[in-house]
Amino acid sequence: MDRRPTAFETMHPLFVHLHAGHLLRTALELRLPDLVGEQPAPAAEIALAAGADPGLTARLFRALSGLGVFLRVGPDTYAHNDLSLLLRSGSGDATAAIVNAFLKPEWMWQVWAGLTDAVRSGACPFPSVHGNDFFGFLGDSPQVAEDFGRAMTLSLAAADPVVASTLDLGGVRHLVDIGGGQGALLRSVLHRHPGLRGTLFDIPAALADVDPELGCEIVAGDARESVPAADAYLFRLVLHNWDDETCVQMLSRCAEAGNAGARVFVVEALRTDDLFVSLMDLQMFLLLGGKERDEDEFAALFSRAGLRYRGARATASAFHVVEASLE
Repeated sequence: MDRRPTAFETMHPLFVHLHAGHLLRTALELRLPDLVGEQPAPAAEIALAAGADPGLTARLFRALSGLGVFLRVGPDTYAHNDLSLLLRSGSGDATAAIVNAFLKPEWMWQVWAGLTDAVRSGACPFPSVHGNDFFGFLGDSPQVAEDFGRAMTLSLAAADPVVASTLDLGGVRHLVDIGGGQGALLRSVLHRHPGLRGTLFDIPAALADVDPELGCEIVAGDARESVPAADAYLFRLVLHNWDDETCVQMLSRCAEAGNAGARVFVVEALRTDDLFVSLMDLQMFLLLGGKERDEDEFAALFSRAGLRYRGARATASAFHVVEASLE
């Protein structure tokens, strides 16, 4: 007869999940991904370069390799694998930027430490943890803002042409990209639709370093208050920053300013049971009080703003294009 697993054995996956983040954080703080070179190296040698205890460094590597980060190739000797390579800094690619912006910073770990209180209270913990809201915090922390902006730009670059190809812009002469930042997505849209008039619309601070050769109008403003008149409006990763009431405000401004038959395109990850999306949903709340939404929730927002929900289209990326139009 098969032996039933003990309670401790059943708990093994939970134990791994509980401690995995601390293992990765320590590896990043000690710069282990950078210190492991192209050839396998003994843990003691890496410990010396890291200024760390050799014995504990070997034990840390043992746990990391068990987690799937680094490859154990001999007694206390380790080499890179695909996951550890992603954690190296200085490569200039999107993964390194994401590591620097989201995985390493102490301020991010402090916010996640506020999850318990947030679940109890229903209040975004960021202001109480850092003394300011998220965007105010970025304004006071230039390096954090630079790291965050770089991570967003590089991580979304591959999706720009994919999203641009999914947008149905038939009959649209003027498109306003709301909260478009540096205009990377709008650039892809204009490249695909050369006769289209584009307007990049964002708060003044976000427009400070826009490429003057982007080839569109640049308008500073607050979408909660007003937006330019247009045939279509584009929100990419904007609404998930905000609570429902603020989203309705912004969508209502589009309904008020839009030309006859104007359309609204929202580019976001639809909320599903996928673990990564569920984690992002919680992160949006912890940082901004926002959330990821499913189709029904988007339809409800559009209805409250005087817009008609037209459906969601998958893209060849992590995002969907959710569409609405003026009634």
